[in-house]
Amino acid sequence: RIATLTDGTAAVRGMAAELGAAFKVYEFGVKHPSADFTQSASLSERDCAAAIAFGLEVVAEGADVIVLGNAGLGAATAAAGIAMALYGGAVNYWAGGRHDTARIAAVRAGIALHSGEADDPLEALRLFGGRDIAGMVGAILAARHQRIPVILDGYVVCAAAAVLHAIDPKATAHCLAAHVSGEPAHDALLSRLGAQPILDMDVNIGDGTGGALALALLKTAAAGLSTLRDND
Repeated sequence: RIATLTDGTAAVRGMAAELGAAFKVYEFGVKHPSADFTQSASLSERDCAAAIAFGLEVVAEGADVIVLGNAGLGAATAAAGIAMALYGGAVNYWAGGRHDTARIAAVRAGIALHSGEADDPLEALRLFGGRDIAGMVGAILAARHQRIPVILDGYVVCAAAAVLHAIDPKATAHCLAAHVSGEPAHDALLSRLGAQPILDMDVNIGDGTGGALALALLKTAAAGLSTLRDND
């Protein structure tokens, strides 16, 4: 997946080019994966902090808008673990999906192992999230400080936003939800964030495709408003 995104053969690359948007791929530890959260914490405190810091650094000042996507293997399972740790409820509620049997079992085992440990949002991130999700937390935070709007693509990206939202709801005030995906719990997560999705097209890729579609709509709307303003 990283190769197709990097060399430009993924569909989202063509969409970004059509929109005149820069497309960047940031690789978070494919050769050094996070730990199995059913056996231990997913990340050490040092690795989690380093990933957040990296996400802070990659946000370029002056961007008009940023679309965040995720192509991590198993990232939706990590996102379900984070959501479960943040909000509680039934494991099936957060971990249901196309591969729900394995995902539910993993999240249930992780929650049992870390019971009582996820006492704050950043700890929930460290226990269940990979470097990719921690990096997105940093990117969303950096964009907030730089007053750059962020379009959240899918369930995994919204889980990163949920960590910051749980710390301070104002921390994600600059974020827009691109769409509601085919992940059963995505709509519930958007509800917790108080985010209304721009589109509902059952896009379930996660690599920024839904975000690109939403960006196209927003760009078209902005052009229309600009025309009205110029002719007012």
